[in-house]
Amino acid sequence: MLDNYGPEGMNLQDARAWCLGGCLESSPGCFQPLHYNGKTYMIPGGASPTCGTGVHFLAMPKILELVLTNGLDKRTGKRVYPAHNRKLDSFETVYDQWKKYMEMSVEILNKVNNLQMDIWRKHVMPVVNSLLKPDCFKKGQHLGTMGARYNASINVESCGTITLINSLASIKKNVYDDKKYSIADMTDAMINNFGFKTAYETGVYSPDFRENTEESHKYEQIFADSVHAPKYGNADDYVDSILKDYEYYMYDMVHSYHSYYGKPLYLCQISVSTHGPQGFITLATADGRLAGTTYSDGSVSAAPGTDKNGLYALFESATVYDHGIHQISQMNLKLHPSSVKGLNGTRKLLDVIRAYMRKGGFHVQFNVVDSKTLRAAQGTPDKYRDLMVRVAGFTQYWCEIGKQIQDEVIYRTEYEEV
Repeated sequence: MLDNYGPEGMNLQDARAWCLGGCLESSPGCFQPLHYNGKTYMIPGGASPTCGTGVHFLAMPKILELVLTNGLDKRTGKRVYPAHNRKLDSFETVYDQWKKYMEMSVEILNKVNNLQMDIWRKHVMPVVNSLLKPDCFKKGQHLGTMGARYNASINVESCGTITLINSLASIKKNVYDDKKYSIADMTDAMINNFGFKTAYETGVYSPDFRENTEESHKYEQIFADSVHAPKYGNADDYVDSILKDYEYYMYDMVHSYHSYYGKPLYLCQISVSTHGPQGFITLATADGRLAGTTYSDGSVSAAPGTDKNGLYALFESATVYDHGIHQISQMNLKLHPSSVKGLNGTRKLLDVIRAYMRKGGFHVQFNVVDSKTLRAAQGTPDKYRDLMVRVAGFTQYWCEIGKQIQDEVIYRTEYEEV
């Protein structure tokens, strides 16, 4: 809070007066007294200015795909970015071009945000929301005209962080370090879905489902090497160092753009349910994920089935960077009910949460349900109308969630021991 809002005069007392403004977005200036006409009123808090506007998520693994295809979307045949025409002869070149395309994307996102919010503040003024923020009432200004005490809360929403990081690790390992394949080989395998049927053909969006084609044998080895490349969530510095570099790059890059308030942008790492539709429009990725299947959820959740060394190894990976530099960092976990059963199980769960927070984690949420129940509910939804699950920052009735996200939640790594 002090890092982001200090330039606007935030002190320690105000920094501690924050709440969630949206799903998980950190909203400043809440729970503040209003002194007016000789009386003091306690304001319970409210959403940040960004939550009164549209949010636009960037599909980061898709951007990496477009680096490898020279800016052309092979799924639709449409040119998305100008052709870079660079020889991708090193990992650094691939990563650098991803950054260039990413910066183009943030620039467009920011223009759309600023146009949209400028229209909204004139025609859809957030009156009730403004009454819940300190200073708006006394200034006689709503959030859109900077009536709030702190206004540097307009953000960039990202999606697919760990799918991106695992894909970069696979490219670095298989193409440039071990030199098993050329970057053209990897791109060809991705375009051809490693020889498997796509989720568009099978209708299954979970990463654990694969159906062969006659071409599967051609890509068998590169697929195996992509799947077995180093993966985030195992306390492995090979891949965790890529995450760390990425997070600090994003901090500097996002802060170089300014909102319609003239304030630096703020990175918000939360997938909500966008990892479903954004995964749907993305070809296979270099980590072994197949075309059309969901991205990894949240921002520091492990990709399903790839965290092999337990919860505490995942916590080590997740906290290789300072979570305080961004608006949020989101982790989702799935626990088998037996792992937290009874008083002893509750104590174990508390210990897990404390361990993560003491390491510097910002957020962790749990689904305490077994995959067998979720599969049964997917098959006979009328029998499970009251079943609710945590998706990614919000809770929803299972029967109201689309199949893409249902498949993803079912396949999340299920911890039987805490």
